Amino acid sequence: MSLMIQDFSVVYRDGDHSIQAVEEATLAVKEGECLALVGESGSGKTSLGKACLGLLPQNAETTGRILLNDRYMDFSNDMALNAIRWQKIAMVFQNGAETLNPSYRIIDQVAEPVMKLAGRSRKEALHRASRALLEMGLPENCYRHYPHQLSGGQVQRSLLAMATILDPDILILDEPTSALDALNKGFVSDIIEDYKQRGKGVLLITHDLAFAVAHGDEMAVLYLGQVMETLPAREMFSNPLHPYTLALGRSYPTMGTARELGGIRGDAFYRLVHQHGRGDAAQYHHSHIQIPESAHMDGHAPPVGCLFQGRCTQTIEACRTGIVTLETVAHHRVRCLRRGIVSILSLQGISKRYDEKTALHPTDLVLKAGDLLSLVGETGSGKTTLAMIAAGVLAQDRGSRILEDRDMDEWLKKDVRSMARKVGVVYQNPAASISHRFTVLDAVAEPLAIHGLGLGKDERKEMVKSVLVDVHLSTDDTFLGRYPHELNMGALQRVCIARALILTPSLLIADEPTSALDPSVQAKVLKLLLDLQTERGLTMLFVSHDIALARKISDRMGIMLSGYLVELGRASRIISNPVHPYTKMLLEGAGGNRQQGWKVPPDGEPSKGCPFFPRCPKGKNICQEEFPSIHKSEHGWVACHFVDV
Repeated sequence: MSLMIQDFSVVYRDGDHSIQAVEEATLAVKEGECLALVGESGSGKTSLGKACLGLLPQNAETTGRILLNDRYMDFSNDMALNAIRWQKIAMVFQNGAETLNPSYRIIDQVAEPVMKLAGRSRKEALHRASRALLEMGLPENCYRHYPHQLSGGQVQRSLLAMATILDPDILILDEPTSALDALNKGFVSDIIEDYKQRGKGVLLITHDLAFAVAHGDEMAVLYLGQVMETLPAREMFSNPLHPYTLALGRSYPTMGTARELGGIRGDAFYRLVHQHGRGDAAQYHHSHIQIPESAHMDGHAPPVGCLFQGRCTQTIEACRTGIVTLETVAHHRVRCLRRGIVSILSLQGISKRYDEKTALHPTDLVLKAGDLLSLVGETGSGKTTLAMIAAGVLAQDRGSRILEDRDMDEWLKKDVRSMARKVGVVYQNPAASISHRFTVLDAVAEPLAIHGLGLGKDERKEMVKSVLVDVHLSTDDTFLGRYPHELNMGALQRVCIARALILTPSLLIADEPTSALDPSVQAKVLKLLLDLQTERGLTMLFVSHDIALARKISDRMGIMLSGYLVELGRASRIISNPVHPYTKMLLEGAGGNRQQGWKVPPDGEPSKGCPFFPRCPKGKNICQEEFPSIHKSEHGWVACHFVDV
């Protein structure tokens, strides 16, 4: 049996106020599958779940349809609803302790649906309730306890027993794991998998993204009542297309999380409308986000732009004014005028040679908006060469560079200044990056003058102060008048970062930006870069020889060796499950556990085969003769003859 939600909307009325809780949601819970609903608090998940049973409060107004096994659910007919509740469709509510009646014993409450809805005798109902509670792992001595006498996990298992006692075809679980430990989560997992195996459907409402990925087949991401993206659940962390989906994934800790957690800039708001007197203009009230002046009162939020525009890191003017609908992109549905997360930089077949030595073999690399990719490898592996080609500082011998959908090489020929404004560069040695004759004010403001922006002295100073605030530096005149030799290395590197950001680039290249800093200052600079990524939506290429350091900042990681990119993937996957032997060697070296078998790198140009062969303890003859082909997966790729080594 399936559950279909078609163009369904929910508006809560309270006098002159209205809250749009759900807007034109179209979703399906299919037979033998689990649909996971995820999103921040207030996104409309619970309203949608309750609507499926006709349990919304009286002040809720709905439009659209919900069909159970292709039959329209008539929410005005209580008798018809009672015939399907708990028998065809059931729900486990959030805050289990508040759901149960405190004055009734647990076994009586679990037995109640059997008596009232299935019409069975009290004796049979109690027998079935005992069996249901036993299947949920509750000890017999708990059956006659009152709710307050049970632990949180026991309460949740009691609710699960009640919801499943009549074996409904559709089970709705609202935050079923929010207060549970890992062992109690197992009972919820077992129920979901059992339902799927028996061809029944599950609607899982949760903020536990790892749980949703583990048990969901499809996932729907909600924001302020709108479905922002639907996608295969397994792609939540590896291939999100909507910026909001990406931001949710970055905010969630998993056992495989490598980098520091990022948040979502700004705050969500309720879609709340106030109407002050008949005929007066409506006003939208919320926090931190400017509402368009074109807002009007019609009971719904007006169709003026994307709801996520104030928090999105890739907003353009069309996002503020256009009507945004769900569009099919690959096998996802995405509510984004830009059809998902856009590509900022695309390098195809990039190579570079110096005299008799190849510094960079043909390399492909793509960075999407808000992506933070680290290039990691030994000295001489080609990291900086690739980074400087990406920055436009160095020309490649072969290959193409596309920056924001424009050919970078043609752009450089026609208007080098406008192209250079798109890319900021932070170099390895901050002391060598700024003239010793410049004050802080002069150094940070210099790019404004170089690019001939025609700003007045006061305006330049205000822009410098603004970017210094972003990098957590003082803006008083004393600090602005200091020279590089008067600053410590941490402050000087922050000045370099401010200088790189003054023109508001979309791409930041950071070449070993912390290598000259002590560990405590390193940590502060890394935290700063992560904050800038969140607040500004920067796309960042971070170069480091230290894989332990790179893991704390990276979304993705590329491992470089002798001018080759030999492994690329999510940082969490590379750290927890490295594939290439060279990656394993880097990780062992970072942990101080260098094992026998690893050899020192040879001098000179590598052979025609794998460049790691002379040092690899597991190399075979084929490794010496042939460069390995690339093995791709949804988590990235690796260039190795033996992908299971």
